[in-house]
Amino acid sequence: MKSWLFLNLENMNILKTHQIKVLQYIKLFTLFSILAFSFSCNDKECDYDEPCIETCNLFEDFENKTIGTSGNWIGIATGTLQIQTRNGSQVLYVQDGSGSTIAYNGIDFPRDLNAQGCALRLDIEYASGSSNSNTTDNGIGIYSDTDPLSASFRAFFILNSSNLITSGNPPTTIEVPLELASGTTLPSNSFGTWVISPSTTPATDVANFNALIQNAQGVYFSIDEGGNPSEQWRFDNFCFKQCCSIQF
Repeated sequence: MKSWLFLNLENMNILKTHQIKVLQYIKLFTLFSILAFSFSCNDKECDYDEPCIETCNLFEDFENKTIGTSGNWIGIATGTLQIQTRNGSQVLYVQDGSGSTIAYNGIDFPRDLNAQGCALRLDIEYASGSSNSNTTDNGIGIYSDTDPLSASFRAFFILNSSNLITSGNPPTTIEVPLELASGTTLPSNSFGTWVISPSTTPATDVANFNALIQNAQGVYFSIDEGGNPSEQWRFDNFCFKQCCSIQF
C-alpha cells in the first residue's frame, strides 16, 4: 500500500514538474513572438506612432550680430535702429521718429513662410514714452514688392485685447500663425488675427493672403503707437514653431 502511494506521489511530482516546464516554454515562446513582431514591422504595420514633441527652430536671436549695426533691417522715419544689448542678450532696438515709422527686413526671412512651420514665435518689449498708449496691439507684418510702403499687398498680425503688450513689462512672447487662410476668414489664434490691406471681398482677401504668405518679400514692424515719437521697441528670439498634427 505504501509503495503504491509513494509511486503515485512520485508520478504526481513528475507531472507537476513537466507542467511547470511546459508553462515556462509557453512564456518564452510568447515573449519571443512579441519581440520578433516588434522588430519585423514598421510603425504603420504595428499601428504605432512615435510621440510628437513640439519644437521651435531658432531663426534669429541677434547674438552673432555686431552691436551698433542694423544688419539687414531698414528703417523708415525711425529715430534709432540698431542691435543693442539688453539684460545680457542682444536685441533689435527701434525708436520712433517723426512721421509714419516702420522697420523692415527684405533679405533674411524666407519667402514661403507657410513652409517654415505652423507659427512664428518672437519676443516684443515696448516702452510707450510720454503721451502715448500704455498698451499696443502691434504684432508683425509681411509685404509684397520692394518695401512695405510701396507694396501692393500687406498683411499685419493684430493682437487680441487679452494679449496686448504693456509698456514697461518684460518681453512678451507672441505666436503668429503661418497657415493658409480657408473659407472666408484669415488665420487667427489665441494671440490675435491677420488682416490684409487693401481689403476687398472675403474671398479675394483669402486668395491674396495665401499668395502673400507663400511669397512674402519680407517682414516689418509698425513702430507708431501715438502722436509723440518717443516709443521704444525691442525684438528678439524669432523661431519657427513645429506643431504636432492632430490624430484621431
